[in-house]
Amino acid sequence: MTATTSQRRAADAGRAQPAPPPPSWGIHLQPAGGLLVERRSLYYVRLSGTAVELALQLARTGSIERTARVRAATDRRRPEDVRAELVAGLGGSPVTASWLDGALGGGVRVSGSTEAYLPLMAILQLTNRCNLSCSFCYASSGAAMPDELTADDWVRVLERLARAGTATVTLTGGEPTIARDFRRILATASALIDSVDVFTNGLHWSDDLIAMAAACGNVQAQVSIDGLAARHDLVRGRPGAYAESLDTIRRLSGAGVPVFVAMTLTPANVGDLAAVVTEVAAAGARLFRASRVVTVGRGDRTGFALTEEQTAAVLRQFRQVRGLDIRVLAWDQCSDIGQELAGAGLPVEFLTPGYLSWYVRADGEVTPCQIEEQSFGQITAAPLEHVGRPDRLADVRARARGCRCIRRLNPDTEVDLPFGLAPADARAGGACACATSGGGGRCGG
Repeated sequence: MTATTSQRRAADAGRAQPAPPPPSWGIHLQPAGGLLVERRSLYYVRLSGTAVELALQLARTGSIERTARVRAATDRRRPEDVRAELVAGLGGSPVTASWLDGALGGGVRVSGSTEAYLPLMAILQLTNRCNLSCSFCYASSGAAMPDELTADDWVRVLERLARAGTATVTLTGGEPTIARDFRRILATASALIDSVDVFTNGLHWSDDLIAMAAACGNVQAQVSIDGLAARHDLVRGRPGAYAESLDTIRRLSGAGVPVFVAMTLTPANVGDLAAVVTEVAAAGARLFRASRVVTVGRGDRTGFALTEEQTAAVLRQFRQVRGLDIRVLAWDQCSDIGQELAGAGLPVEFLTPGYLSWYVRADGEVTPCQIEEQSFGQITAAPLEHVGRPDRLADVRARARGCRCIRRLNPDTEVDLPFGLAPADARAGGACACATSGGGGRCGG
């Protein structure tokens, strides 16, 4: 007899749930300053140069008293006076106040560079080949690009990204699982990078590939579902694609691999949204993302835009699915859909292309994001510090045509570096808009 969804959830609730892992803190340096980053979630906040120093010193010394002695000796002051100032200063913010209680006691990973903008997140298009030909694919996937990187190339790229402090990589395509030597690339990424996402259509996942992803321990999958069976299969051009992808979600989830589902909304499938969320939640998906068609590649055709009435229907369906055992996220990388969906009370992810996240095409060219053709470097031909130079980022920001996010970023001209560092030269800087607007943000994901 098959257990119902409610019965399975009741059984799960009776089991001891593992404690969430402790925060993994990092300081990510940039030419204009530093960010405090929780490396698992990629939530970050911009810090002053002095705050960067204190975070690193507290993480090393383990106490406010020892940190005060270090700073007192450096400044030739009395330790008790320095300690009193540190307690008063750190207590003024919820973020830094937690440091007084040992929040940084687990240590802090230092990454980035004061000479260049290096990525906390990188999306790697392993191949442009795909086993499908979806009607609105932004990459126009199907055939391989000329001069696609080899598995050896991707392993070297991953090693360099790891040394730079990249916390998350996304393996995408085309369909990444059909890239040559995909399993070697996946194993390397898992060993070198904190978190690995695989963006997949969910087809042809064998039992041993699922077992491998589960054994890695830091791999999660995002599966694209674009409507209920009839519409999804029509978009995919393959009968049975929906059933197979849904089964892959069940098998991945059952093996302990976190699964996210992404649905691209079109006039043809908006009515399916609530039902899709319900079905993928029952299959074990943990998060559901919604987006609109990106108007590049095969998506640059008429007929994909949502009307006001269709957007209102999306809002109604988002409200219907509240309470399901899945987190629903309004997600769109390059439009104002966040404002449109504010009425649903859903969080919206914001990408920080170029300055915190890179898209590496299958041929090795680095662009701000997957819908921008303008490159600011070839990842196999130059050190990462050269690719991410501030002047190169400023140039691609001015030339960008597809990526509206990078055009909206507010370059930060005020430099506030730790330990008395000064900018190497007078060059154009840049930081993500959410960092320079006085708060924090999340580096895409």
